[in-house]
Amino acid sequence: MHSPSGSVDPRDGMAHSLDLREIVNAAFAASSIDRGDMNDTAPLPETIDELLALNPTVEEAGSQFLIPPVDINNPATLARSTPRIPPDGPALQRDRDVLLEIARYRLVPFAHLKEFIFANRHGSVLTRRMQTLERTGFITTWEDHLARGGHPRFALLTQSGLNWAIETLRAGSVGHPHEQLVTFMLGTRTRKPLILAAHSAPPFLPHQVETNRLAATFARTPELGVIWASTWHRPFPNEVRGVAMPQPDAVLVSVAGGQPQLFFLEHDRGQESSGSFAERKTQRYQLLLDLGLARELLGFESFTVLVTVVDPVSHRPFDRIRALQEVSIAAPMMHFAPAGWAHSAPQAAVWFTPATLIRTTSLKPRDHVGLVPLFSNLSR
Repeated sequence: MHSPSGSVDPRDGMAHSLDLREIVNAAFAASSIDRGDMNDTAPLPETIDELLALNPTVEEAGSQFLIPPVDINNPATLARSTPRIPPDGPALQRDRDVLLEIARYRLVPFAHLKEFIFANRHGSVLTRRMQTLERTGFITTWEDHLARGGHPRFALLTQSGLNWAIETLRAGSVGHPHEQLVTFMLGTRTRKPLILAAHSAPPFLPHQVETNRLAATFARTPELGVIWASTWHRPFPNEVRGVAMPQPDAVLVSVAGGQPQLFFLEHDRGQESSGSFAERKTQRYQLLLDLGLARELLGFESFTVLVTVVDPVSHRPFDRIRALQEVSIAAPMMHFAPAGWAHSAPQAAVWFTPATLIRTTSLKPRDHVGLVPLFSNLSR
């Protein structure tokens, strides 16, 4: 994998690329993806339990912030500039960390902030800081009303808080391996704050919370060396020069062995047919590589797509993984794992490739043959 490079038109030297695009676009007749239309198939507490209980060894201890560049392998390649912090943000560093955390993960429950930002503080400190940020106009709060599980509170950014956080994230990417990626994701559009209606939970909430928890856990796993993590809704344009773009649930960049690595996360809850998964995910990711768009647009020659699976309805995640493997057999960059395994040890040998045969339904990774670790490509 290479560092970000200059823009190159993928059509140069490819006389028949337009024909390929026409064929692909015809197959992608339904080119838009709207995660807001997803149906919720289980109450939020049960989906969270499903995610964590899939592997009983999930570690619940609090962890740290995104790993500072100076702590990853070769700091000279990762800290070529000092990010400019916009002056109109909160005065306290912890408050700034809160805004950046919400910006990366769209909306977060107070429990998320307690685990990842305020792990070493009493809960009253979190409450006071949220009240201050809300009073100063950086965040709003929203309360869910669950039949079982109480009234969990969530933090969302206002337009003021979002503007500050986006400018800070953009500045912080300058000179780092994810600079071109972040620039492309942000583009020229103005991101709008998420607004939730009172007493009405949106159908995407379970999926968003589970995705956030996975991405935040990956970001705090030291072995992964994550320098960028986000779970933005529709992070990429719908299409680029007529080519439909995938819309990953999360985008992560890590540094392992001195190499920047790009990962996309697709958190699957079994609510999409395998045929739709093939068209809107596997084939679109493959096209990014085949046309050189990953290098041109994102600054990476290659990437890995991590598909984490929960099955809150039938509780048969391995059947779902088999179905997704079948439609991804020609896409080796696709990796699959039960969400609980990925949450517990994402860097370990817990990932199925499209060619890995599933011979048992054991919930213990050691009982499966052919699982690969996250950075298996570095040893080849």
